[in-house]
Amino acid sequence: MIECREHTRYPVDLPVFFSTADNTNIREGLLYDISAGGCAVTSAIPIHPGTGMKLLIQATDLGSPITVHAAAVRWANHGEFGVEFLNLTDLDRSRLQRYLHIASLTAS
Repeated sequence: MIECREHTRYPVDLPVFFSTADNTNIREGLLYDISAGGCAVTSAIPIHPGTGMKLLIQATDLGSPITVHAAAVRWANHGEFGVEFLNLTDLDRSRLQRYLHIASLTAS
C-alpha cells in the first residue's frame, strides 16, 4: 500500500486534554502519532467522526502546551481517533513545528 499523506507523521507518547463542541468537560487521552496536519489519540471516551474539538497537547519538550483551537475528528475506531487540526494561532503553529523538528531528530 502506498502512503499518500500530506504531512510526515511521527510516533509520540504525549498526554492530551480535549473538549468536544457539544460537551465542554475536559477529557484526557494519549496522543500516539502527530504531524503538522493532525494527530491520533487513544481515549476511553467514545468519539465519533465529524465531532469538533479543542485540544491541549502537553509537549513537555517545549515547556508550554500546544493549543489547537479547532479540530475535527476524521476517523474513530475502538478507543482511537484521528484529528485534523483546523485552527492554531501563529504561536501554537510555531510550537508544533518546533516539536515536530524535535520528533524528527529522535525518529532518525
